[in-house]
Amino acid sequence: MTGRQRALLHLLVEEYIRTKAPVPSARLAEGLGLSPALCRYELIALEEMGYLQKPHASAGRVPTRQGFRQYGLSLLPPPPLPEATRERLRRALEGAREPEAFLVKMAVGLAGYPALLRLRPRKAPRVLQVHLSPLEGGTLAVFVLEGGRVREARLPLSLGPEKLRRAEEALSGPFTALPQAPRGLEDLFAHLGRALSAGLSLTYREGLAEALKEPEAKDPGFLERLVGLYEEEGGEVLTPPGRVDVRVGEVEGLAQVQAGFARGEWLGEITLLGPMRMRYPEALSVVLGLSQVYTGQYAG
Repeated sequence: MTGRQRALLHLLVEEYIRTKAPVPSARLAEGLGLSPALCRYELIALEEMGYLQKPHASAGRVPTRQGFRQYGLSLLPPPPLPEATRERLRRALEGAREPEAFLVKMAVGLAGYPALLRLRPRKAPRVLQVHLSPLEGGTLAVFVLEGGRVREARLPLSLGPEKLRRAEEALSGPFTALPQAPRGLEDLFAHLGRALSAGLSLTYREGLAEALKEPEAKDPGFLERLVGLYEEEGGEVLTPPGRVDVRVGEVEGLAQVQAGFARGEWLGEITLLGPMRMRYPEALSVVLGLSQVYTGQYAG
């Protein structure tokens, strides 16, 4: 991709984000000072490379997933929030009764998108015991962790007494990682692993109603996918501490802007969810700034 093609693509993405409508070539040509013929030539080249598409023969063009992704990644690393803004956020966070819940509220207020905060311990605690009990339509798993903590999970598997006995024998602790599953109990151990991981993680959510303000919310499929991602339990922390990332279209039609951090004994990630037609510059600065404020990187 040439520099001119990149500038054309970025202008088109920004216009599409702003107007929510296909962008005509005449507007792009005027914005970059190109002749109409040269502009159309470059747009055809970008289409052939997979960055743009034309919804209708006479309409303008819209970015594809690849086009949005190229634009989003080009904004990394994002500029930090202004120092005065960070200082106000720091003071507000210090006075909050539950800082983590307040943090996601600030993310929604600043960016205008649903926000998630995921936390998981740097080091998994040892499991001392696992108790399994039959339930109607499933199995209750009770994990006894070091330090006296207890986690419960209902598993969607029904097992007979003999299999439950064999499983408890294989799960005699203490251990940090689940032991290898005995033959015939692979599904049970897979569910146990996911349940244990989810039980050790903390997730804070806020702002789902913000998604209803987007034109894409008229599509029931879009809303279903976004709500599924928003409510996902035990979501893995994907972004390493100090890094900001953009995930475009990994879930159809959705974008995720994320910042990873470390604080004390926890690893964490702040995520903003929205359509692929997301306001990436603002969203990136918000997740970066809030992760810095939360970890005290810019405190005082």
